Amino acid sequence: MVEILAPAGNLKNLITAVNVGADAVYLGLSNFSARKSSDNFNLEELKYAINYAKLYGVKVYIAVNTLIKDSEFNELLSLVNSAYSLGADAFILQDILLGKLLKEYFPNICLHLSTQAGVCNEYGAKMALEYGFSRVILARETKLNDIKKISSIIETEAFIQGALCSSFSGHCYFSSFIGGLSGNRGYCKQPCRKKYVLDGNDNFNGYLLSLSDLCVGEDIKTLKDLGVTSFKIEGRMRSSEYVASAITYYRNILDNKSDKVDLVNLKKAYNRGDYTKGLAFSQEENFISRKIQNHKGYFVGKIKNINKDVIKLQTNVTFTDGDSFKVLRNGYEIGNAIYKNGVIKFKGNVKVNDDVYITKDIKLITDTENIKRDKVDINIKVNVKLNEKLSLCCNGISVYSKEELTESKTCPLTKEEVIKNLNKIDTYPFKPNIEFINFDNNVFIAKSILNGLRVELYNKLFNKNDIICDNIEKYTNNSICNESVKPSKTLITNTLTDICDNLIYFPSDYNNIDFNKLNEVSKKCKVYLYLPAYITGDDLLIIDKLVDKFYGVYVDGYWGLNYVKHKNLKVFVGVGMNIFNTYDYHSLKNLEIEEISLSKELKESDILSISKNAHILTCGENNIMNLAYCPFDKKCSNCLYKKSTYIKDENGRKFRLLRYKISECRFMVLNCAKLLAKNKYNNEIFAFFDENLNDIKQIIDNSDIEFRKEKVKNYTYGNYIKGVL
Repeated sequence: MVEILAPAGNLKNLITAVNVGADAVYLGLSNFSARKSSDNFNLEELKYAINYAKLYGVKVYIAVNTLIKDSEFNELLSLVNSAYSLGADAFILQDILLGKLLKEYFPNICLHLSTQAGVCNEYGAKMALEYGFSRVILARETKLNDIKKISSIIETEAFIQGALCSSFSGHCYFSSFIGGLSGNRGYCKQPCRKKYVLDGNDNFNGYLLSLSDLCVGEDIKTLKDLGVTSFKIEGRMRSSEYVASAITYYRNILDNKSDKVDLVNLKKAYNRGDYTKGLAFSQEENFISRKIQNHKGYFVGKIKNINKDVIKLQTNVTFTDGDSFKVLRNGYEIGNAIYKNGVIKFKGNVKVNDDVYITKDIKLITDTENIKRDKVDINIKVNVKLNEKLSLCCNGISVYSKEELTESKTCPLTKEEVIKNLNKIDTYPFKPNIEFINFDNNVFIAKSILNGLRVELYNKLFNKNDIICDNIEKYTNNSICNESVKPSKTLITNTLTDICDNLIYFPSDYNNIDFNKLNEVSKKCKVYLYLPAYITGDDLLIIDKLVDKFYGVYVDGYWGLNYVKHKNLKVFVGVGMNIFNTYDYHSLKNLEIEEISLSKELKESDILSISKNAHILTCGENNIMNLAYCPFDKKCSNCLYKKSTYIKDENGRKFRLLRYKISECRFMVLNCAKLLAKNKYNNEIFAFFDENLNDIKQIIDNSDIEFRKEKVKNYTYGNYIKGVL
């Protein structure tokens, strides 16, 4: 059994998803949702949403998929408790370590691990099972072979439609470091959708980091054959016609209705870049949407002639007042238009033969709003008998009048009145079928009492999914007492050097390591091999042959915690693990992991409340995006990458691209300003790539903040002072 899982950014979209035929929906609440900008649900709306969905057998999953601060634990538990009590089917978490905590409070809770956790190989799947999750939402970059392996270990959910993040999920800090708005906390401002130019090559410009929308199309069947059981449509911030069109499109494919499978309505509803099948199926030529970063629409014709502000098209399509259009030339947007009173009026520098795409189809919107689902049949048994209480019974639920029925002197109750009253369904999707068990013809009952009984019965029928949860105990952080502080200095670099206590070696090419140099450096300091968050099965074949030559491994993704268990390796928990609270820190300490880094999105007070002995990134080049694709379209024979390759934004800020290779090339985007965080207590991590080692040694050896300012001209305090929202 497979499910189509639809987004519900608001109640309207949820009802649309249920009415069109989704098997499950996912939504966010007032807090802890990775889509803060969508409408989301308060508890009253959630109650109606869950009960409406359950009437039609549709499951409801709640996204609480942001990183959690210490001060937010009790609010999180309270919110989960409320949603769980209302009958939510599952909860989506980003922080894998919190799985065990929620299982302690709610032993029967169903947990799904968010794509933000970056499960992309078998070790991530095993880690999820260990921490109480029954399903993983696959990283969008997961390869087909890895999908098959993971699906044999745990239930899997895969994205099939919608926006793609440019960075590997959970490891994008672009919005965070540019404006203090963290994607890991639900506030991403999408700087990846802005224009950039390759520094030194003005011909290579546009939306260089903006990816086309995902659309796997018929290859949903390939994913199904690999064992995927849930197919996820992204789009909690999109329209109801998008939700309806996407569900219909994939339902027709899965039901083998080939005559009804087309992309017309879906392209009209939302289409960025004419779609890509995603990295699971290898990087396509149109994977990056360089020319247009938002809704492109559906092609309806070319401009035939222009008269003042009116254009005529070469088209067979008929339009409706209010339809909106974009005008493109060579793929670039150069104008827009609207259909009104039988003509298309435009704005922009348009010309004959320019392409016109419809981006808002009023008929599609109206058709979506008119989609209704058959009301649910309910059989109500009515007992109207003199000297007894009036009763309404349905599906095991009974309601009774407070008083016994008395004889009517002037206006006896009729069957027609009862039927008319019970057919007032208000907002409930019921279709009452009424059966009279008894009906005495000479009884009296006030209309207000009958109204009250109807409302009581329908309310109980509709809200029957509610369960009673005991009041949960407040969560108390385990404070860190008498923690011994042993300051150390750690360098992350792609150069083998012995100028620090711990060296995190991040090879430019994992297939080409100087082991003689490694052995020499290992005599003077602890050398850890850097393991990125995104690692495929093919990568692991290479890494397996390397790890035993190092003191240990530095892991930037959750999968690494399971990997080191199987390999019996010493582990250094990396900054990319996003350790954000005391619970996570203690969970790792209980695993006897001594070297633990905290998230680089925490401010000083948060860091010190967790641990004075944890590691923090304090100085150097800050990785703000991890790219699992080639930003140069995989044109290897004519690769534009050089040792110092930058992309430049419209404000002139330069972001360096760093390339490394395991089984294939990957890239990092480094921040436009080097990090320089003042540190009083914690172990320090320095990150420098392709830099002068003599300068780095001076920075490491000298803890004077003024010296650092002098040495690193272009610097930032990052999130150390203000933190993130």
